[in-house]
Amino acid sequence: MFPSDSLVPEDDPSLLFTGAGMNQFKPYFLGLKKDVKRATSSQKCLRTADLDCVGKTAYHHTFFEMLGNFSFGDYFKEEAIAWGWEFVTKALKLSPSKLWVSVYEKDDEAFQLWKTKVGIPESRIVRMDAVDNFWPSNAQKDGPNGPCGPCSEIYVGETTGKGVEIWNLVFTQFDRQSDGTLKNLPQRNIDTGMGLERTASVLQGVESNFDTDNFKKIRSELKGLMSSGENTVQENAAMDHARAAIFAIADGALPSNEGRGYVVRKLIRLGSDHLEKAGSLRVHRSFFRLVPIIVDIYGSVYPEISQRKQTIASIIENEEKAYEESCKRAENTRQAAMTADEYAFMLYDTFGLPMDKIKDKFLKDGLPFNEAKFSEYMDEQRERSRQSTKIAGEIFGKKGSYHLIEGLSNTVFLGYEKTKYQCRLLRAAKGDSVVNELKACEEGLLLFDRTPFYAESGGQVGDTGTISGNGLMAKVLDTQWIEKCVAHKVKIESGHAETGKTYELAIDSERRTDIMKNHTATHLLHAALRKVLGDHVKQSGSLVAPDRLRFDFTHFKALDTQSIGSVEELINTEIRKNITLDKKVMPKEKAMEAGAIAFFGEKYGEEVRVVSIGDFSKELCGGTHLRSTGEIELFKIVSESSIQAGVRRLEAITGRYAAEMIKRDEKELKSIADEFNIQHETNIPVELKAIKNRVESLKNKALNLAADQLAEASKKKIEEAKEVKGIKCWDLALAGADVDLIKKNLSVLDSEHYSSAGFVYATFLGQPKYYIMGSGDSVQRGLNCNEIIKNVNQIIKGNGGGKPNFAVGGLKEPPTTPEQIEAIVNTGTANIISFIKGI
Repeated sequence: MFPSDSLVPEDDPSLLFTGAGMNQFKPYFLGLKKDVKRATSSQKCLRTADLDCVGKTAYHHTFFEMLGNFSFGDYFKEEAIAWGWEFVTKALKLSPSKLWVSVYEKDDEAFQLWKTKVGIPESRIVRMDAVDNFWPSNAQKDGPNGPCGPCSEIYVGETTGKGVEIWNLVFTQFDRQSDGTLKNLPQRNIDTGMGLERTASVLQGVESNFDTDNFKKIRSELKGLMSSGENTVQENAAMDHARAAIFAIADGALPSNEGRGYVVRKLIRLGSDHLEKAGSLRVHRSFFRLVPIIVDIYGSVYPEISQRKQTIASIIENEEKAYEESCKRAENTRQAAMTADEYAFMLYDTFGLPMDKIKDKFLKDGLPFNEAKFSEYMDEQRERSRQSTKIAGEIFGKKGSYHLIEGLSNTVFLGYEKTKYQCRLLRAAKGDSVVNELKACEEGLLLFDRTPFYAESGGQVGDTGTISGNGLMAKVLDTQWIEKCVAHKVKIESGHAETGKTYELAIDSERRTDIMKNHTATHLLHAALRKVLGDHVKQSGSLVAPDRLRFDFTHFKALDTQSIGSVEELINTEIRKNITLDKKVMPKEKAMEAGAIAFFGEKYGEEVRVVSIGDFSKELCGGTHLRSTGEIELFKIVSESSIQAGVRRLEAITGRYAAEMIKRDEKELKSIADEFNIQHETNIPVELKAIKNRVESLKNKALNLAADQLAEASKKKIEEAKEVKGIKCWDLALAGADVDLIKKNLSVLDSEHYSSAGFVYATFLGQPKYYIMGSGDSVQRGLNCNEIIKNVNQIIKGNGGGKPNFAVGGLKEPPTTPEQIEAIVNTGTANIISFIKGI
């Protein structure tokens, strides 16, 4: 029995999400792995191909659980058919009189097995075409290339040809070639699948998956969020999308604008819409409130969602908030210098509005909606997405390196205790081919029976070093895993590496020590963040390199200076204590009971290695660590940033790198003190504050003078301005005005009820900015400064944005002549006029 794989496939470029039980067994289907012949699993799956059907039918889902039995060159059709029937009729106790089966129309063998082996009447065996009963669907004609085969399905239904498919048996026996021919595979496989939700609905005697016991519990919670109304379709879709989003987030797919994150964002937004349409909600942003009941139902089987319950709820709530704000912005935007079709796609692609909301808006605004043209834009976007995410077209990609390790036993890792060791070379590879030797100046992979080199894993980079002996001198450039074998990427400097011979493998010890400092510091950082910010902090990614560490974690706002200081102080205190690290191998269950934290994205066996730092930190980790915290010497955070909604990133340095940074800082402080004639570095903050106050005083005087000039000039400009559809369009170029002054002038315009839209180019302290502003009534009539500035930015190569009544832009390359400034002003004014004409 194999545990469910993550929804986010590891090292599989053909998939956004795990969509079938067979995905984790691809190397076995290809014959590249042979350590097991049979397998079973219950796999969590996520598919979006039938997204529009979810909620409308009884059986479509985005998230579902797939039960599977697999044979890799072991049993085949006869056993799979007989055992499938036995399980359905005897274990599930379904009446044979209520079952019928389908086979591929050309699969006479399967037809005869059902008829003679199982004893099903011919009248209850239906032959179906390659679209319905060949996997992948119609593969011989349409592809993709690779393993494929006919299917046979078991249906529940008293009438032949009608009912519910409960079990699908795929007989993977062919290898589809580029010309469409089917070659027999050297190894015939079985891939069976039974949807848990669909099976539950049959056994519980209900009409729909959404009426089974687990969904009834979710629906009861959903009803509690509503004050009126009932819409089963919308309720079903909301429950489905909530499950999908929760499990995807738990496995590391967080909302974003591309790839897996785009799917998660879409699921949350659609789920929020469905929930809103299901009834009148008592509170806004209710979709995230479904998280507790779903976690309660599934958490005992899938502990990863229980461990991240609070984080998942917060991420979904934040995404709902962002969606609300996006909907408000979209509602206030108007069609500008673009076609109705382009405008519709902008609402979808930029603002994230679903199709029905776009149609409602177009109906309200009196705009034509061209569904065919919209579909064209969607197809173009999908193609761009496929290219950007590099999702491969082949279901069974053969670019993996499993064939390089065929027949090899697992590499014994010696690196916890040894930095060099005599090891026997088992295999060499050049490019994608196994070779007997690597010669001087060649690069390739070397695999040994054992190694002190750490292969990249858990965020820790692979070791580098040297391989020598028997006339060989080679540099190890990197170390990576191929399944359970360690591959050393090398460049041969002299001699040759020959399989069967013994060589000395020596890691770069200084580099390894720097890596260990950062890895042990990463554990301290994780614990310190949880103590300062709260237990909701969970790791969502890391990098442990020799010169730095990077740590991504769940948190929903930027860390202030005080929090960063507290985290640093906690860690440096533990370093000064010089605590001895405790490293033990124990059963995973015992480790979790002891409070060990599992690192995100890692897979663990039944036996795990637990790294403890006193009472401060306890984590599951296979990486290399120091003997004691004092060896870290010093810890310093160098940056804090956001990488996506609900996820922050800290970068830090340790040891000699931190000491060097402090020396550089001290040197810079000394330079500042000398520049401003400050007697001692400790006086710098006081002296700089005094300088800042003097600068502010001069700035205020300049601004007060500019304010009078700006108010007078802008009023004069408006009085003389040309009207376009009742709105006066004006422009102005001046010096000595900052954003606060411009905004103040805008309030003056509003207070005097000007119906106007203006473009202002201004410089302040040598920095050029441009502003687009509009009076309140102009905005009510459709003016949107943020949309106008986007067009201006593209033309003059600027950047910036804002709100419908006020937007600010900046230039990478400031103008150097009056003519260039005039061109910028003219461009801004022309775009304002063009936009107003379109509203």
